[in-house]
Amino acid sequence: MSNLPDTDEGATLGPLAHAGAPRNIVRGAGAATASQVWRLVVTLATHMLLRRLIPPAEMGVWNWAEPVFILLAQARDLGVPGHMVRQTRRAYGDFLRLEIGWGGLFALGLAVAAPILALGFESHDEQTTAILRALCLFLFVQGLGAVPLTFFEAEQRLTATIPAELARNIVFAVLSIALALRGHGVWSLVIAHLAGAALYSAMLWFAARRDLSLDSEPGALRALVTASLPLALLSFLELSVLHLDVLVLGLVLPEAAVARAALAIFALFFVSRLLADAVGRAVYPALVSLTHTGGNAYEVYSLATLLLLTFVVPLAFGLHLNAELVAWILGGEEWVGAADYLRVAAFVPLIRPLTMFGREYLLVVHRDRLLIVYTLLNLVSLGGLGYTLVHTELRELGMAVAGYFPLGALVLAWGLAQIDRAAFRRLLRQIAVLYLLAAPLFAPVWLLSPAATAPRLLASLLAATIYLAIVWRLHGPRYRVFWSGALQHPSASDAAERGERER
Repeated sequence: MSNLPDTDEGATLGPLAHAGAPRNIVRGAGAATASQVWRLVVTLATHMLLRRLIPPAEMGVWNWAEPVFILLAQARDLGVPGHMVRQTRRAYGDFLRLEIGWGGLFALGLAVAAPILALGFESHDEQTTAILRALCLFLFVQGLGAVPLTFFEAEQRLTATIPAELARNIVFAVLSIALALRGHGVWSLVIAHLAGAALYSAMLWFAARRDLSLDSEPGALRALVTASLPLALLSFLELSVLHLDVLVLGLVLPEAAVARAALAIFALFFVSRLLADAVGRAVYPALVSLTHTGGNAYEVYSLATLLLLTFVVPLAFGLHLNAELVAWILGGEEWVGAADYLRVAAFVPLIRPLTMFGREYLLVVHRDRLLIVYTLLNLVSLGGLGYTLVHTELRELGMAVAGYFPLGALVLAWGLAQIDRAAFRRLLRQIAVLYLLAAPLFAPVWLLSPAATAPRLLASLLAATIYLAIVWRLHGPRYRVFWSGALQHPSASDAAERGERER
């Protein structure tokens, strides 16, 4: 990592100082976290109701189509949002031209090619093609909203996006449930998704109307796209790995099996992805600024990783021990079959802790090629092994087993170690402590309580509460310093680390 000399302000304020970075990290992360808590509650409740109204045999096509269009959005954006965030000069007018021109043509082309795209879903029929064509409109509308969203993220003004996010979730929840109650099945999700995206984009543009300058530079669009393409490839590969389970299962198995596996994946990653998105949207711009000003970016990366793991670790143990009950709570009797997948895959997030924010950090220090190797290795190892195992008697559980063999994680760990070996080793020790703390707390729950019962669930919640209290005792000073923005003062950071060592 190249550390530039501190400015006078940086020398005075310390490692996190840069044009308001500490304040914006805290404000941005806090705003995003508040929004994500709302999304967590509303989305969880909405999905619980929808799964009781829409059977697995019908829900499977949505579970497959949604990640397909998440991937297609990367081809629409061509990596421009991520590239613009790490630039100092940002021509948002050129970005808007890209979304209207290329985004419109891309969505139109996909609508025409929808029957071909539907071949990726084993249970495809005429309804599959119709759903894909409807989602092409969503793809275009979402692209228009990407311009003001990128502006707010680059300026670390995430608070401005909260009203739009809240409104989108309310519209999706109310409309999808109302339509499902009237018997519209999977189309309830499609229509509500499109309506929510349209409202979200409109509200973002309204919020940015006074500050967002749609500047354009002659000939700059081609250069912008060319510079952004590596990020587009990287994002496409990473998201392919992230949604690999559903994509592979959709290619091979009936839609009911896809839907049950999707429920397990939803339960497994719901909390961690929401928290990672909330913290990551604030941490990534901060890492950019700190890296360019010689700040202690590795400390921010480490604390963000540990903070997320603090919740992911007890969640993994709890899901493994209560898989049947969790599946029933989330979907009802028709979805209890998801428990086997959930139980097998419960500890997958703990296999790759460094990847939670490692991608963002390596992007900041321009290790794009290393990240491409990392994602390609994961795609080949997870996809190849999973596809092979799905064709055995394991069926959908084959993808759950494959999740424990992400070979690319070794490459990512090597890249992070090259930035700061001492900080990397310290982070590994801290992660190991988090894991070792959880095992003795949850072991009695497994040994002493009957499976698939409320007492086991309550015992798991008690173990998780004790775990969180112990972790707060260990890392509380550092967390407080981080969230208060006090890391701008070297003495505060040193005091937090000394306090942790004394414990």
